[in-house]
Amino acid sequence: MNDRSSQPAAPIDYKEHQVVVNSHQQADAAWACQYSIVEFGKPKTESITGHADGSFPSREAAELAAVQKAKALIDLH
Repeated sequence: MNDRSSQPAAPIDYKEHQVVVNSHQQADAAWACQYSIVEFGKPKTESITGHADGSFPSREAAELAAVQKAKALIDLH
């Protein structure tokens, strides 16, 4: 794979959950980003993971989309 991974961004605390994002640059130079959600006080609970929808022109845009999607999932619960 020709992807370039970045260092995971600092975790974001949101409504008693922690959101961690991990972005990577794809072969076409676009960025994609995965998120993981863990509930505070439940470290042994399985995390919820997913991806930002689409590819993005910058790492920042990909990470922002992933955080927004993760927060929307948290808000549903």
